[in-house]
Amino acid sequence: MIGYATKERMPMRLPLWRGSAKTRLRSDIDELRRVSAQYGDDSLDNRLGALWAASCDGAADITAQLFVQNYDEGIDWGLKRHRKRLNGARLAAIYWWMLLYQLVLFRNKGVAGYDRIEDFATLRETAEALMEHLVNLPHIGAVNPGPWQEHWQRQVSLEASLDIYNAVMGLLSIRLNTEARVMSVSLFTSATERRFNAVTAPSLTDTGGK
Repeated sequence: MIGYATKERMPMRLPLWRGSAKTRLRSDIDELRRVSAQYGDDSLDNRLGALWAASCDGAADITAQLFVQNYDEGIDWGLKRHRKRLNGARLAAIYWWMLLYQLVLFRNKGVAGYDRIEDFATLRETAEALMEHLVNLPHIGAVNPGPWQEHWQRQVSLEASLDIYNAVMGLLSIRLNTEARVMSVSLFTSATERRFNAVTAPSLTDTGGK
């Protein structure tokens, strides 16, 4: 088992991969993406499954940029130097929040061929069920953190980004820098919205949402 050190000595419970800490962490994130995508394949029809898979990819990409290496300057919360604070439960929680955030982007921005209300509701139910699935997988070691905010599904992207930022910093016991937070959240929101527009939406439009 991978052991990301924390005060609580909670072990990382994803599979052990050889290589550097960054390589292992990237593999752990990819395992969360794989399990999540497979859950969608088993639970959703092909049309919604495509959007779900794109959302899983987006969540994994953002999580990896925050903790491993970012190719977009806007997706940087200064978390790479805090990687040792991660364990299986915390990584799964942050990945899951980023997956919910993909659904917030979809609900606010929409994708051709999908209903932003009805399809969002189905994907939301799938995401909630996914977390229970992750909790029951011994090699993941997840603990259901709940959404970052009770009414997260009603938020716009910037509101969600701010609350996720606060939740992640709280989860990792990192002191909030209120001055840096404003810029970090603003840049993050813009970068992730651009990513959604450039990657997720066109890829689904090209397939007719199927």
